[in-house]
Amino acid sequence: MNPLEHWKSILAGALGGGVVLALVIGGLSSGTESTVAEEDTETEQTEVVEQPTEESQTETEPEPEPEVEKCSLEDIENDPRILQLQAAVINPETNELIYDIGADIPSRTASVMKLLTAAAALETLGPNYRVETRVYADSADPRKIYIVGAGDVTLSRTSPGQQSIYRDAPKLSSLAFQVNNYVSTIEEPETVQDPNQPAPLPQPPAAEPFTQEITEIVLDSSLWQGAEGSGQWEKNWNPEGITDGWMSQASALQVDGDRQQPAQLTSPRSENPVGRAGIWFKDAIGENAQNATLTYGQAPADAIEIASVLSEPIKEWIRIMLLRSDNTVAEALARLVAYDVGLDGSDFASIDSAYKIALRGTGLNAQGLTIEDGSGLSAYSAVSPEFVAQLMELVVEGYPNFENILNSLPVAGESGSLENRFDSDELSNAAGKILAKTGWIRTGYSLAGTMTASDGTELVFAVYNLGDVSIPNREALDELVYGIYECGAELSN
Repeated sequence: MNPLEHWKSILAGALGGGVVLALVIGGLSSGTESTVAEEDTETEQTEVVEQPTEESQTETEPEPEPEVEKCSLEDIENDPRILQLQAAVINPETNELIYDIGADIPSRTASVMKLLTAAAALETLGPNYRVETRVYADSADPRKIYIVGAGDVTLSRTSPGQQSIYRDAPKLSSLAFQVNNYVSTIEEPETVQDPNQPAPLPQPPAAEPFTQEITEIVLDSSLWQGAEGSGQWEKNWNPEGITDGWMSQASALQVDGDRQQPAQLTSPRSENPVGRAGIWFKDAIGENAQNATLTYGQAPADAIEIASVLSEPIKEWIRIMLLRSDNTVAEALARLVAYDVGLDGSDFASIDSAYKIALRGTGLNAQGLTIEDGSGLSAYSAVSPEFVAQLMELVVEGYPNFENILNSLPVAGESGSLENRFDSDELSNAAGKILAKTGWIRTGYSLAGTMTASDGTELVFAVYNLGDVSIPNREALDELVYGIYECGAELSN
């Protein structure tokens, strides 16, 4: 064989074997890729979610609405200036208690008690009730007169045209004017001889001939029990109230709330409010009583009325009591309420029962309350924040006559006992938006009222910061109330 032909045949065989081998290898490669591809396809198919039918779509539950984030006051609640916190906030629109920290626990209220006093007075006496102070002449001796206290602590010794702390109060000068007119009509009593008795022997002329003047002024404060000349002092009251001038003794006869300065809310008081009233009354009568003696006693049933003055309506008393936190007015109202509901209002003992009777018509449950006084000065009174907030709910909802409470409340940063609060840069947004009664005793601060919160929601509230308190504790209380204002309807515990 030609060598060239031999290598051609070898080369052709090698090429043919290469092609076969290539085909074999190629076939094996194609089979592997196909298997992998099928496995991938199966995997993808198991992950595909079957599309729901129309029937299954109708049965699917709707997705829940996202929860609205609530507003918390936790930071200020944990402030060390907050001592023992109790609070209640009610949304009147929903009647829901949206903030509750010991809300149902009766505790000392301080002057927030005056909200209950106002409500009780409006429920019993009514807003237009007036107190009448009268002067009587003795039927046997016309020169002996009695001034009878009926509980009008606003009676004033200020001159005509001048104002005391009690706007347009009745004046001693008005009583004195009527008494002086009466003096001019006094006649010497005739001596009536008993026909069954022998004629008396001639008597020497009297050392002092009969004159038209007042010889004795009897001070009658018997409506409220108390020692002669003094009034009553609740055993738990701080005695510094008299010397510091933020409280008088409770007496049915007193003038200008027994203030040394009639036009000043806080002014030293005395240990003898009835006696001082007599001195000022005698001075007002002037010359016709210059020789009169002052005594304590009770007008007899047959005494003859010779003068009288009427107080301003009770709604005006409520205005000054709430706006300026007048304790003397509060105690007078408390006793007048007790008398009006048929109880003996002569001392502190009847006030608790009187308030519970007076507030029955409101629908509020007052049975768990403890009422020691009308002013809130006693640390042993106990009213829950929730009760106070419920009372304020009636006020803002237009309960009959309670608009007199709403119209008398101090306004944050603007008036009354809140004039200088909520006026800092941090709290000033709430100025004018919070109307509330303030309260302070040595063992607690309190604040209760209504507000238009930052979101426009009307809220009513009562908050107590109880313990051995000072000004920083009051500031913390204001910051808490400001937090309520900022949270509005989203407030929660």
